[in-house]
Amino acid sequence: MHILTTESGPSDRQAVMLQAIIDAGGVVRSAPEGAVAFRWQGLPCAFILVKTGKLSVQFRTKNRQVPWAECRAAGGQDCMPVTASILSARPISVRAVCMAPSTWFELSPIALVLLVHERPDFRHALFAGHAKRLPTFFARVSTKNALGLDQRIADWLLSHARANEVRATHSDIASDLLTAREVVSRKLKDFASKGWIAQQRGCIQIEAPAALSRVSRGVFPMHRAALISN
Repeated sequence: MHILTTESGPSDRQAVMLQAIIDAGGVVRSAPEGAVAFRWQGLPCAFILVKTGKLSVQFRTKNRQVPWAECRAAGGQDCMPVTASILSARPISVRAVCMAPSTWFELSPIALVLLVHERPDFRHALFAGHAKRLPTFFARVSTKNALGLDQRIADWLLSHARANEVRATHSDIASDLLTAREVVSRKLKDFASKGWIAQQRGCIQIEAPAALSRVSRGVFPMHRAALISN
């Protein structure tokens, strides 16, 4: 048995986790940029460790009216909300999208629990990685909560789109963002008037993803947005 000391570096921890997952029967998956890597309701179907690329993991507690949060996982990192859900046996709603061409390992939840209990080196590597990443995660969540509603709605649309189409009602969006439906409807009407989206009942088509991306990043405010080409 190999036990990491507290002086082990990130590459050492990643190597330990990778080998442990391979030994435990981890399966390799891959997908192109923009593809949905996985989507689960309830207890996750697998522990996820990213090998290459990057995943954007949108999640929230299942059946709770709370906003979606985002956790990103790059090469050598696990999807923290998925790991936490498995180890705590608490269901979540989770959806991961590839931010670049990505490859990852999937390991059964039972195998993860056994590794955590029986492999001190794996357990140390896993939680040491979490300890390093959590400050960045909390900073991102705090920043996102401080964003204006224009940015938050644009970000929500982009993160929930499939092939530039979002299947959701104004009430769904308002519930996630903890605001009023009327406010969301007014903002979406503004987006539509600029030609960025087209609305149908229960469906929003993203016509100008580049413009929405700029708004979501705060590159320009709404009152100047119409002056900038898509």
